[in-house]
Amino acid sequence: MQQFERGTQAVIKTGNISHNLQQFRKLHPGKIMAVVKADAYGHGLATVVPHLKDCDAFAVATIDEALELRTINQQHRIILLEGVFNADELDTAISHQIDVVIHQPLQIELLKSSKQQQAIDVWLKIDTGMNRLGFHPDVVDQVLAQLESINAVNSISVMTHFASSNDRYSAQTQAQQEKNQWVKSLGYEYSFSNTGGVLNGLSDAGEWARVGIGLYGISPLDDQQGSRFNLKPVMQLYANIIASKEVKKSEGIGYGATYVAKQDMRIGIVGIGYADGYPWTDRPGHVMIDGVKASIVGRVSMDMLAIDLTAMQNIQAGHRVELWGENWSIEHVANEMGLIPYTLSCGITKRVKFEIYQ
Repeated sequence: MQQFERGTQAVIKTGNISHNLQQFRKLHPGKIMAVVKADAYGHGLATVVPHLKDCDAFAVATIDEALELRTINQQHRIILLEGVFNADELDTAISHQIDVVIHQPLQIELLKSSKQQQAIDVWLKIDTGMNRLGFHPDVVDQVLAQLESINAVNSISVMTHFASSNDRYSAQTQAQQEKNQWVKSLGYEYSFSNTGGVLNGLSDAGEWARVGIGLYGISPLDDQQGSRFNLKPVMQLYANIIASKEVKKSEGIGYGATYVAKQDMRIGIVGIGYADGYPWTDRPGHVMIDGVKASIVGRVSMDMLAIDLTAMQNIQAGHRVELWGENWSIEHVANEMGLIPYTLSCGITKRVKFEIYQ
C-alpha cells in the first residue's frame, strides 16, 4: 500500500540570497538597503537576514517589523519606511536606534515634542510623482529647515520613490528622474531607486538603492525574468498529488463547473489551495511535473487544485508537483494569473512547511 504526505512545502535556498545581493552589488556601485518587510517578502525574516550581512542597511515598513529585525541583527542600520505615528513609537525607534522616514507634518511635530536624550537619524520623503507618501517639492526647503532645528534629529537624508521603475522610458519616469536630480542637489545622502530602478539602469551611483523583491531572485519588470540578471530564485513551492480520477467528456470539474472536459481525461488533485497561499483567480495557469507543464483545470479550491494528467499516465498519487521555483518561475506563474509575483511569495500561509537549504 503506497503511503504519502500532502507535501505542501516551501523550499528556501539561502545560498541564493547572498548570491543575489552580490549580483546587485555588480549592478549598483552605491550603497544597498536590503528591504525585508512582510517577513522578507514571505521568505522568513529570521532565515533571510543572516545571509544579507553584506548589505549596508535594512528597511522594513512597520515598527513591529523593525523590532523583530533588531532582535536578529544588532549591527546594521534599520530604516522604518512608513515612519512612526505616535510618541510611543518614536520613543521605541530612538531607543532601538531605528531610522525613521518623515513624510507628513505629524511626524515633525512628534520629533519636536520628543523628550528623549538621544537623537535619531531621519529620511525625508519627497513626493516626486508617486502621489503616495511624502512632501511636495515646493515645501521641501521649509521642511528641511524645520528638521535641522530639532534637537531630536541627528542626521538627515532624503528619499523619493519611482512610480513606474518597470518602464524607464515612460513620461512619468523621465519626469521623476529630472526631479531626482534636483533632490540630489540638496546636498544630503539620498535614495531614489528600488529593485526595478536598479535593473532598469535608473539608479544613481551615489545613492542608497532600496532592493527588495530582487533579493529573492524575482524580477519586477514586466518582460524580464530574474534569471535575465543572473538572479536565482530563493523559494520553490511544492505539493503532492493526493488523488487522481477519470473524468468523462462534457463533465465539469471543480466549483461552478467552470471547466468542462472536452474529451475523456484524467486529472490529479494537488494538495494546495488558496488557504496555503496559491491564489484563486479567473486565469488558472500551469504547474510543472518532472520538467513538463501540466494545466490547472477548474477553480482553485481552499485546500486543493486539479491538474490535467491525461498525457501523463505514469504520474500517480504521491508525485511531487512544482507550483513555482527553478523550473517554473514565479514570474511566469504571476503573469498567467494576471497578478504580480509579490502577491504570490507574500501570500504563503503558515500551513505551508518551510524547509531551509544552503
